[in-house]
Amino acid sequence: MVDVQKSQATGRVAVAVASLNLKQITLLVTAVIVVALTITQFIITNRLSIGDPVFMDSTLAELAVWMADQATEDEPEAFLAGVAQRRMATVGEAALESTLLNDMRRIMTVWTGAAVVLAIVGAVGLTFQMPGHRNTLLLAMMTTNAFIYIIPPVEGSHSVSLILVTVTLIGLLLLLSGEHVERYIGFIVVLSFFTVVWEGSKAFANAVGYNITVPAAEWQYTGYDDLDAALVALQNGEITAVLADRNQLDELMPPFPPEDDVDATALAYPDLSYLTGFERERTQFGREVTPELARRVAVATTTGNAPQTRTFSQLQSSSIGAVTDSFVVEDFLNAEHHVVLMNFKISNDLNLPHLQSISEALLQPARRNGPLLLVRILFGNALYTWTEAVLGFVFGATLGFLLGTIFAHVKLLQRSLMPYVIASQTIPIIALAPMIVIWLRDTHPILPVAVIASYLTFFPVTINTLRGLQSPDRLSFDLMNSYAASPWQIMWKLRFPAALPYIFTALKVSATASVVGAIIGELPSGIRNGLGRAILDFSSDYSLISTPKLWGAIFIAALTGIVSYLLVVITELIVMRSQLNTNQR
Repeated sequence: MVDVQKSQATGRVAVAVASLNLKQITLLVTAVIVVALTITQFIITNRLSIGDPVFMDSTLAELAVWMADQATEDEPEAFLAGVAQRRMATVGEAALESTLLNDMRRIMTVWTGAAVVLAIVGAVGLTFQMPGHRNTLLLAMMTTNAFIYIIPPVEGSHSVSLILVTVTLIGLLLLLSGEHVERYIGFIVVLSFFTVVWEGSKAFANAVGYNITVPAAEWQYTGYDDLDAALVALQNGEITAVLADRNQLDELMPPFPPEDDVDATALAYPDLSYLTGFERERTQFGREVTPELARRVAVATTTGNAPQTRTFSQLQSSSIGAVTDSFVVEDFLNAEHHVVLMNFKISNDLNLPHLQSISEALLQPARRNGPLLLVRILFGNALYTWTEAVLGFVFGATLGFLLGTIFAHVKLLQRSLMPYVIASQTIPIIALAPMIVIWLRDTHPILPVAVIASYLTFFPVTINTLRGLQSPDRLSFDLMNSYAASPWQIMWKLRFPAALPYIFTALKVSATASVVGAIIGELPSGIRNGLGRAILDFSSDYSLISTPKLWGAIFIAALTGIVSYLLVVITELIVMRSQLNTNQR
């Protein structure tokens, strides 16, 4: 009897498996892999110890060290420093740093544990099509993705790779597990894929040495014991050019083109010249060739051949001479030469820092051992910039609405002034900003920046207001006229409700444009606050230390624009819902 039951159960499982299509099997296998990867990440994180480079270089560990340092101050300004000071009263100053590091380690362990739980629950929900399984997977993706901002990409550690693969697979599960992808799911999936592309491109560029190359033709040359021997051979016609240190050649021969203050007859080799107009860029098939010829290297040739020797292609077809033990031979002539098919230098740490480096910079003081974290300073700057942007937004939107309304009612003004409104947007704001600052420098410091922000705001509102007020059809106007409605009543009963969708579309564009205008306006205004000044300060010192701070300021600026946009969206929902309820009544 038992054997019969087991056989029946096995048969039901076989039938269930057979009924699965390829998509369902793919989803189930992917879900199992995701759970396995999150468990692996949890095990790796749980095994990290204080002193491990992966942990000590992490964002949370660096924050713990700063908190311990600031806790010794009498009255720390930062909130986290105050938390550390209260903790110090419990454990003592000597044990404070190790205690905080242990706390951060526990947070990391709990974090990865939460990702495991969410992945398992999401996988089970996906398997049995339980309600809410996509939201659970979304939380698992967000939890896992956030970890990329904490764990540093230390050589020999596979944590970052595990995170990227896990995030990618969860994103695929979310996109393939349902017929319809909600807007918020799509937004978070795209944002997570942005993280994957960012870190993945850096890993790929690093793996290929930031270049994809193919071998180029090697240089043929004749080596000489010293420079004089090479130059004598050049004079005798044995070779056609010599590569050597420019400073040495400058003392032995005149330059070409000739210079008036140089007496060639007083030099050791008056019949030779070193080329000052030589085109140093090396290309093959239109692509760059490496290595570059160092700036200190010059090409010497006979004065008669100097006018014809201008490029690398002419030089490479010539017979070359150089001193055998010189850096020219070691670093250039004997080096491996390659044609660069693709250049990935944009992905190096100077131009594109790791996301963990950016988050670490935000959670460290702007200045070494400073009292405030950079993120707090930047949020203060963002609030200042946002205040300027709001003033510009209100002023520009009001001006745009008034112009659009006037143009909609007075055709003569529309035909006369609209070309000037359009032409105003062809003037670069970066050119107008200094003049506006000078004109309004005796007013409040915020006013010039607000005016600059309004310059970018009024145009889309003007155009969309005009289009919206003209959008009702002729029958609607005829109906209002049949009721003897006044122009004022037509405006507020017919035109304005019809124009609201157009106006809010323009306001969404203007909300972000006003933030851009405020940041641009801060650059020439001399204002010490604001995101514009922060971006300018960090970009003036483009280094491995300042670049993550610059990217941090850029992210905060983007967040400020997003907040402005969302506020307009919320306002639109409230107004349009109220308008709909009014129409229904």
